[in-house]
Amino acid sequence: MSFPIASVALVNSVLFGVYSNTLLALTATSHQERRAQPPSYTNIFIAGCTGGLLQAYCLAPFDLIKVRLQNQTEPRMQISSSMPRYRGPVHCAASILREEGPQGLFRGSWALVLRDTPTLGMYFVTYEGLCRQYTPEGQNPSSATVLVAGGFAGIASWITATPFDVIKSRMQMDGLKGRKYGGMLDCMASSFRQE
Repeated sequence: MSFPIASVALVNSVLFGVYSNTLLALTATSHQERRAQPPSYTNIFIAGCTGGLLQAYCLAPFDLIKVRLQNQTEPRMQISSSMPRYRGPVHCAASILREEGPQGLFRGSWALVLRDTPTLGMYFVTYEGLCRQYTPEGQNPSSATVLVAGGFAGIASWITATPFDVIKSRMQMDGLKGRKYGGMLDCMASSFRQE
């Protein structure tokens, strides 16, 4: 459990740092000027997508390890042992590197990119839109506004993210017992046929 918690700090610092700097670059304004003239929703979406793209790249190995650890159901050795396949995150990463090579740590990363890039663009647009809607002009949003806007932005973004999250998880588990899918599109087609 400590592994996903520790990795979220790195991933979120990348996301919010890239988002903020991209938004500043797109609007070519300082934080002070931004209060007087808020950025367009198009620029917010582009900055969110850029942040989502780069954070997905950083997140990919951590997310793969998390998914593999959560889904280990077969014993490490045959039926005679009840030990799980992976003993922890470091052992999981080392096993993936040994058995699948460095590219194995990025299995399912294209689905992660497709999940996070537009989803985080939508997240920031929804959040900004709700904050603007419920904040009197010239004031900062209240704590309640920030809380509600963040909650609804999370809901809106996960509605679009869920299908790609399923594909991503299936791609990440592919390779554990041999390759089942020929790639992400094959995984999508197979998932749609079966469900």
